[in-house]
Formats: sequence, C-alpha cells, structure tokens
Amino acid sequence: MSPMVGIDPALMTRLINGLRRVSGLIPELDLQVERALTSLGLRVWGPSALPAIAREMNARIPALQGRLDLILAEPDRRPGSDGLLWADESAWLSKSPDEGAATAARLARLLRAEIPDHALDAETVAQLELHKNDPYFALAFFGQIPPAELKLLINQAYGSDLPPSERPLQRDAATPDRLLTMLSTLLGTASRGVGRTRPGDDYAARLVEGVEDRRQAFAVKRLLMDGEFEPSFLLAVVRRLYDADLAHPPDLSLPRDAWTMPGARDALPGDLSPMGAALVALAHHPAVAQDFLTDPERRPLDYLMRRHVWEGEADGDLGWAIEVAATEIRDHEVPVGGSRGYKSALIASWAVRFWSGAKVQANLPNTRANLGNVLAQYTGDVHRTTRAFSEEMAGVMADQDADKNLRGAEPYGALFDANGVKRAMTWAFEDEGAFRTVVAAHGMYAGRMLDEVAGKIAIEVRADFAEWRKSHPGATPEQLDAARQDLLEECMSRGGGSEFTRATRDLSRTTWLITDAANISDIAAAKATDARFATFKAMTEKVAGLAPGPQGKFFGLLVDEAKSLIFGTMKSNHEETARTDADSATGLAKHMFADLTAATMMRHDLFGDGSVPAATHPYKHKDFSPGSDGHFLVDGRIKPWAEMTAEERRSYDEWLSLNETGRVFGPPGEAIEIGFESAEKYYSQSGS
Repeated sequence: MSPMVGIDPALMTRLINGLRRVSGLIPELDLQVERALTSLGLRVWGPSALPAIAREMNARIPALQGRLDLILAEPDRRPGSDGLLWADESAWLSKSPDEGAATAARLARLLRAEIPDHALDAETVAQLELHKNDPYFALAFFGQIPPAELKLLINQAYGSDLPPSERPLQRDAATPDRLLTMLSTLLGTASRGVGRTRPGDDYAARLVEGVEDRRQAFAVKRLLMDGEFEPSFLLAVVRRLYDADLAHPPDLSLPRDAWTMPGARDALPGDLSPMGAALVALAHHPAVAQDFLTDPERRPLDYLMRRHVWEGEADGDLGWAIEVAATEIRDHEVPVGGSRGYKSALIASWAVRFWSGAKVQANLPNTRANLGNVLAQYTGDVHRTTRAFSEEMAGVMADQDADKNLRGAEPYGALFDANGVKRAMTWAFEDEGAFRTVVAAHGMYAGRMLDEVAGKIAIEVRADFAEWRKSHPGATPEQLDAARQDLLEECMSRGGGSEFTRATRDLSRTTWLITDAANISDIAAAKATDARFATFKAMTEKVAGLAPGPQGKFFGLLVDEAKSLIFGTMKSNHEETARTDADSATGLAKHMFADLTAATMMRHDLFGDGSVPAATHPYKHKDFSPGSDGHFLVDGRIKPWAEMTAEERRSYDEWLSLNETGRVFGPPGEAIEIGFESAEKYYSQSGS
C-alpha cells in the first residue's frame, strides 16, 4: 500500500466544520422528534439512535483534523490536481498528540538515564531518528526536556563533566554527533508545529538564555545547524542571539581553557560567540537571513561585517549567509520595499559597499568567493555602475525596468559605487574562483546584450532591404546583393548600429575594470603568476564561444555552466599563443572583447552574405574560405580563439584588420578602444 496520502484542505475543512455543526444540532433534533411523537400520542420505545450518531461524528473529528494538520505541517508536501495536497504519511508515526507525548516521554527518560552516565546508546538515537518528521512527537519531546536541561545534556553527551583526557575524540563521537543532528532536525519539526500548536512564545528566550557561555553557545549552535525551521521561530532566536552578542561582544584575547571547550576534545567547535551560533542556520534559510539583515532597528550588517571579530573561519559562514540572502531570491514583485527581491538587492548593495573597505577585507578574509558570487549575480548593476562611473549611495534600483538595456523583466538591482566596486573586485580576485565567477558572468551578460542589439540591426537591415526590393522590382541578383550590403553598411553607422557601438563601448569599460582588478601586469610576468594568468587567458580565448543567455530573469544558474565552458581545460604555455600586439593583460582583454563583438556580428550576418560573398565577409578572400588552412568559421560562426589553429588565428586577425572589414566593424572596434581608454582615465584620476 502506498504511503502517499492526498487531501483537499478546503474540502476537509468543510467536512470537519460540517460534522461539528451537525453533531451539535442532533441532540436538539432528537428532543424535538421525541416531543412531536409524544404530542401525537405515540410512545417511544428505547433510546433514539441519533445521540449515538452524534457521538460517532464527534469521535471522527480529531482524527480528521489531525490528518489535515499533519499534511499542512509536512514541508515536503506537493500540490496535485483539483486542489489536492500529496505527502508521504510514513513519517507521521504519532497519529495524535497523546500518542506523540507517550513516545516522547519514554525517549526523554532514556536520554536522561544514558547521557549523564556517558552511555548514550545508538539504538536510542535511532528511535529518535524515526520521529524526525513527526510533529506530535517533536512538540511533546521539547516540552518534556526544557531548553536549559537540553543544552546541559548536549554538552554532557561529549563528556563536558569529565577531565579533558577522558572526553571522546572526534572519531569516537559518531553517536553524539548523530544525536545532535537529530535534535536539530526535531527542533525544526517542532518549530513548524501542527495545527495551531507551536512551541511556547517564550521558547526562543529560554533557548538563548546564558548563550554568552561557550558551552551554551555550542549547544545552541548545534541545535540550529541542521533543522528546517519555521521562519518566524528562527528569526526570533537569531534576533535574541544578536542582542546577546551586542551585550557580550566576543573577546578573542581571552585564553581558551581546554576544560571548558565544548565538543570532542580534538575538534575545533568554531566561533562560539552568540552570533557565531546562528550563521549556518541563516545560510540554510535565505528568507530569514533577509529579514534579519534588513532589520531597520538593528541594522546588523554593519556590526557583523565591520565590528564583530570572528574566530577561526567563521567569517566564511557569515559570507555564505550574506551571499544566499542577496542572491537566492531575486524578483521584481510588490510592495517595492518589502518584496524578497528588493531585500536581496538592498543586502547586496550594502554588503559590496562594506566589502570595498580595507577594515572589512581584513576582518573577513575567507569571504572572497562569496563576494564574487554576489557580483556575478548583479553583473548588470556592475555594468551600469562602470558605464556611468556612478558614485551611488547604497540602495536599490527599483525602477519598473531595472535594466533597460535588456529585453524582458529583470529583478530589482543593486546600486553600487564605481570606485568601491573596483576595490572590492581587486580584493576578491585574489581568490581564483571569485575571478572565474565574475568573468563568466560578465561574458554571459555582454554576450546577451550584444546579441540582442545585433538582432535589432539584422531586423532593420531586412526591413530596409524589403522596402528597397519593393521599390526596385526589376533589380538583378547582383544589384540585390549590392543593395543589401550597402544597407548593412549604412545601418552599422546609424540606428541599431549606433546602439551596437554604444553597447560595445560601455561593456568594454566593465571588461577593463575586471582586467585591471585582476592585477595581472604583463605577459612577461606570466611565469611568476602562472595559475592566475592561465585563468585570465582562458577567459580571453573562450568567452566569445559562449551562447547568449536567455531573455527575462537573469541567468545566475547558468554561470557555473559558463565557467565550465571557459575554464574546463587550460594550458599554461602562454608564449605559444600570445598575440603579437597583446603585451599586457589589457591588450588581451581588448582582443577578447573584439572577438566577442565579431562573433556576435557574424552570428547575425552583420558581416554580409558569405554566399555572394560580400566584401566584408571572410569568404571574399580565398585564403579565409573553406578548404584553406586559414578557414576560421564553423557552420557560419567564428571559432573561439582557443579552438583555432595557428594559421586560422593569423588569418582571423588579418581579416579583422582589413580596410573592407572596417566598413562594418570599424565603429564597434573604435568604441572598444574608447571604452578601455575612458575607464582607465577615470579610475586613474580617482586613485582606484
């Protein structure tokens, strides 16, 4: 028999309410029937069946309500057709509150007996694990063991009352570790409740009480680490932890007494400040992290990034929490100030602003990858910032159309400061992974924008050619080909062509910014920084091969795929493939952007018709045509530089530099130079 159960909550609620109403009316109805019969002189022999029916109805209500409550409390339920909710009921071991309370009392007694004697049985933990998604059990269990006793038991499970030499090693602590994972899971189940039953309003305060003590903080940290919590419950706990942290800021100068350090004796428990106990839980709950980090009264981001001193690598957990809060939920919903996407953008804006400061960079050394991921998700906003060299205050781009250079609905954007972004990038790019992430995102964004504008030009050319052909019905094939080419060349200098030129100029500014922030000097220094230069070189050689991203909501999930395409295989022999005029990283970046631009134009036939062939198309020349060693097209598309042979590369560079090619490629090529020069001038003058 399948453990899946399907319930229509609306119909079940109507059924339960109907049973309650009818069962309440039956006694009065029974009395009225008896009176009517008596008034007619008819005797009633024996008791009526109606009261029994009413009792049966009442008896069914708790079970029906319980099943409704259980399916609504099940986090893994899924919607079906006709309003049904489906869930696996095999985890609902307790069918009623009384059944859950009885089992919880029995297992609580076992834990109280085993843990203080350092005899925790794996079978006891296994019995707890059976109830991990059993809300009746979970609520009763945490009612049986109050928070203060629970935290004591957690520490005793690792021998906190024993001398350090007698406490278990990490390799011997598998059973206590399983117990704590399960306690966290059960607390999450209890927090979600069942029906109208939830943990008491004071539970968060009781759980956090005394958290300035390391052992208390260790217990709270483990209790929050693995569970899936009801948002308001977790938010209440985290806010109390934050308030406790402000009242008792961590002092890393204090000695760490081995006797008082919780957990296995050879394991590092990590940061045990009050907020250190909350970071992983926040990273697991993006919406809660958003609500906490945008708390208008506490404004915790400033304290956590700039003033809180983190122990060990806990700053990495903070970076993780900030990243998910800023990137996991992107939208453009209303109300403007309260939507999830708005909060994401607000957190991203302030976090990048803080990350640009030297103090935060020194305080959060393990968060470079997180910063890279945030910048990648907000690539359009980075581009807007460098395009205008803006000096915005932190905030949200809340226009109805957050990125007017792209078609489709974009989520809320983040406002950045141009100099601040460069400082943040320069620091983040010391992590090669962060550099790769930002490069891949920029390549995808630039490819998408250029592709959209090139598509507009192609439409303009087709429309103009259709009009010309209509007005010249007797034109010969040669005249048609010449007219189409003339219209293409004219269009590249006006209308869509001007828009394309502007796009290449503006995008090249961001390309310069990323290049300069990478801190790669020149090709001669490549041997000293082989890995970094290999990463940079792979970017310049393969970005042009990326497929344009989809329209509509930004393509953050495709960044990893783009990274794989760009950086999947890298060689470190830079001298073999270096272009003769690219004596610096900036030179390579210019070539990269020229390649991306040329690939986009070829994809939309903006170099003319290869079958004619047009004067601006490579096939005009036999040295670049199919069958020659210098043929650098595949299926009508330009190969990425990394996939070309030496002869194909030479031919490709020669073709781009031809005077005839410049009739369509000249304006975009000149715009790339202007974009690089203007970016370098701005940042040089601003001292960034």
